[in-house]
Amino acid sequence: MASLFSEEDLAFLRRPHIARAWFADLDLSSGRWRLHNGVGRKTVGGVEWRGVSDPAGGQLVSINAVEDPRFGQAAKVDIVLSGVNIEFLRSVKDQGREMEGGLADIYWCAFDQETQEVWSSGLKKMFPGYLSSPKIRWSGIGARTVSFTIESLWHSQNFPFGGKWNPADQRARFAGDKGLDFVGVKVQEVIRA
Repeated sequence: MASLFSEEDLAFLRRPHIARAWFADLDLSSGRWRLHNGVGRKTVGGVEWRGVSDPAGGQLVSINAVEDPRFGQAAKVDIVLSGVNIEFLRSVKDQGREMEGGLADIYWCAFDQETQEVWSSGLKKMFPGYLSSPKIRWSGIGARTVSFTIESLWHSQNFPFGGKWNPADQRARFAGDKGLDFVGVKVQEVIRA
């Protein structure tokens, strides 16, 4: 089986000060946003990506880590904008439905924190996704946040396709499949000589 990483990649990733960063490429109604969960601006793959803080706009953007999905759950990422002004909130409310379903791809890349060297292999795509409808939250007089989720294209597979996850419904979906007959059942193996 061929390795996903070259020997050069592995040597870089073994350095003592390597850090991973998440990248989100968002296709919004206002244009394309390219964000990363680091600080400042980074050029990776010939494209400039904005860090989590945007001092000029006075907004703080947080991108949570990509969660390892459990069985029956697809990967997702939450992005939160805080410190937004009332004009921005109005634009989100007006354009929220247009944003929903917009394309959003999630990538990762590694950096050497000591030298700021970017991994020569560049971005690695984690999953293609789409945007959920934005959620506006108010907390007190001045605390306002806008959040949305990037769901993988396979997110809808989290929901059962008719029926429950039990042996009978599994056989209804796939005739003769006995896989769920053994879930949660103690199995005793008898070896005879």
